[in-house]
Amino acid sequence: MAVVIRNSIQEITLQLLQFIHLATKKSTSCGVILAPCANVNQKMLEQAKLLMSKNDLSVQFFYDDPNQVLCTVLDGGTLGSTHYASLVFKDFLQNQHLLQGQLIVASFPESGSPTESTIEKFIQLSILSKGKEGDIHFFSAANAATSVLIADTDDIVREFIKIRLELKGYRVYEAKDGQEAYNVFVREMPDLVITELNLPIIDGYQLIRKIQDNDANEGKVIVLTDKQLTGNMSRAYESGAADYVTKPLSIAELEWKIKRLTRSES
Repeated sequence: MAVVIRNSIQEITLQLLQFIHLATKKSTSCGVILAPCANVNQKMLEQAKLLMSKNDLSVQFFYDDPNQVLCTVLDGGTLGSTHYASLVFKDFLQNQHLLQGQLIVASFPESGSPTESTIEKFIQLSILSKGKEGDIHFFSAANAATSVLIADTDDIVREFIKIRLELKGYRVYEAKDGQEAYNVFVREMPDLVITELNLPIIDGYQLIRKIQDNDANEGKVIVLTDKQLTGNMSRAYESGAADYVTKPLSIAELEWKIKRLTRSES
């Protein structure tokens, strides 16, 4: 007699897959929000369901205690409507002091085919987000394994690039200065770094050289800057940059260069 042994990740993966398959039988799409949470009880789930119903959202919840992940499944949820639901849900979880990390949002099949391996990656992203600031990230199966660090002092530029890349499925990290960027690089080891040259504490040239000294991601740095002089470009390439994009930003050009540099990782 064969004995099947499953670990806790497999258990939550199969349970969430079952919810997704049931939801997609009722409608063409299914939205899912994963949130790392502690101390979740039945009363809280009832309050959350009532809140969602007031916002015209049809949802189902289940909580995986071993991994401390709260799963929210929205019947008929597109990526847009699921994102809206995550904004409502985030406020609720923070007000209840339950949220322990980031909300990871997806819609199936829009974010990818809901296979066992895809859902496992989805869940692992949620588990890995524990202890991080409770913002909202998008998941896509196509680029789930590819991570990008954006180093720029401009909050608007970072947020614009972050949203565009996350909608494509990349994992995105941010930094406002060169020292923070290098700390994030060492901790997270992203597949690619996008950096402005004008950075405080450690400038972009120094950051590129420090990354090259690390050797792990040699050549995987794109400079994104308003410095368009030949001397700046030459110095960036001499420091170890793999490519150079000038502002004002062409997001299509940036996405193409990211894909070219990371395709061997995907």
